Amino acid sequence: MALMVIAGLAIPHITNAQSWGGGKKKSALWEQWSININGGLTSFFGDLSKFDTEIMEKLTQESGPAFSGILTKHLGHHKKFGVSGQLLYGSLKGENNSKVSFQATLIEYNFHGRVNLVNLISPDNRSKVGINLYAGVGQFMFKTTKYDRRNNENIVKIKDTGTPEFLYFFGMGASYKVMPSIEITVDVAMRQAQNDYLDDFVKNDNYDYYTYLDLGATYSIDSFKKSNSYYKRSSVKGRIPGYLPMRRRR
Repeated sequence: MALMVIAGLAIPHITNAQSWGGGKKKSALWEQWSININGGLTSFFGDLSKFDTEIMEKLTQESGPAFSGILTKHLGHHKKFGVSGQLLYGSLKGENNSKVSFQATLIEYNFHGRVNLVNLISPDNRSKVGINLYAGVGQFMFKTTKYDRRNNENIVKIKDTGTPEFLYFFGMGASYKVMPSIEITVDVAMRQAQNDYLDDFVKNDNYDYYTYLDLGATYSIDSFKKSNSYYKRSSVKGRIPGYLPMRRRR
């Protein structure tokens, strides 16, 4: 879904590059793409979390492993802007002081826009460092297992969403170019759910949210299409009257 929206936005961006074959327009849709693969931790914030202001405890006791892939179509010169689609798998956990805890897994897909602040402020920048801001919307599905040990009981309840839930998010990241086509990235983003059921515990009627902290690598693709200018030149020369190919001397 997200990738279809990317294609829809990118199609109008057409370049008017002339070719030897008669001046056909070359679509920019297949140029300036990148693929990012990353992994890290998703962290829960809600009724069943008690380390919201303690970073180390949050990462070790109320977070779970996660990984994702991001496909980006860059727009404009110097890759100042981009539109992206992301698929994320993550896990969460948490508990409160009343002997109630939970564990959850989630799958999220989203669409977002991004801007490279370094390239925006300094278009002629040749630094290997990049700073990105991004925001977007998406949907996620989750499966939550809640453990209730109050009143000397051990009640286990499983909540499995049948329909996707809406969310919006924003984040920022940094990148460092280690090779012409490869960058190392680090990102953090906050996801705001539009319900209070992620931990299957409703207390203050406040929406749950979670963050994703990750480390990854980006591979840049200048174009998905290979240049065929050599064959165009050859075909044109073959049609020029009086043109004869050079014979190899013996």
